[in-house]
Amino acid sequence: MKDINATIIVSLIPKLEDIKRKINLSARRGINKAVKSGLIVREANSEEDFSDFYELYEETFLCQGLPYDSIEKMKKRVSTLLVCILEGRLIAGFGIGFNNKYDIETPRMFYNSSHNDFLRLQPNNLLYWRAIEWAKKNSYKKLDLGGWQINAKENLIGINKFKERWGKIVYFDVEYPIYIAIGRKLVRNYSMFRFLNEMFKQKMKGGNEK
Repeated sequence: MKDINATIIVSLIPKLEDIKRKINLSARRGINKAVKSGLIVREANSEEDFSDFYELYEETFLCQGLPYDSIEKMKKRVSTLLVCILEGRLIAGFGIGFNNKYDIETPRMFYNSSHNDFLRLQPNNLLYWRAIEWAKKNSYKKLDLGGWQINAKENLIGINKFKERWGKIVYFDVEYPIYIAIGRKLVRNYSMFRFLNEMFKQKMKGGNEK
């Protein structure tokens, strides 16, 4: 059974300077602030990098009350890990991999995680820009920013707005088992089912903390 999905796609066909020119002004200012603050984004190059990022990812998803993947599953999904470093400390990052949700040939961002104490330095703006540079350098035509929430609520509204600074919303259908497709539609459209879904996530959070 099909259900509608959405994501933000950045076209990488224009020249890099033209891509940057089209990005929302606040995002460009965020990139500049991050650079001036001494933040550096690079590809993870050691097992220590991966372990440090996983620790941050686990903490981020626990704080949001979301279930999270094991480090083994993360390593299978992620082909490139970009990390943001401040004075030797990993403060943010995300993985880049491929799946068949939108387009198997388009790199997609996963596991976005960041340390709340350093958000004022705009690490995510710099990470997004470096991801665009990475994808452009590797001759990809598009970059998938990892999803856009239809009928977003609460903190997801802010996440949607942040992603909208970078590219265009693309809607597409995905084939799901019928019970998952129906569940997605109910949660998206009815407050009672959103409440039950939040209760389930909180229960999952409690299980993960044990």
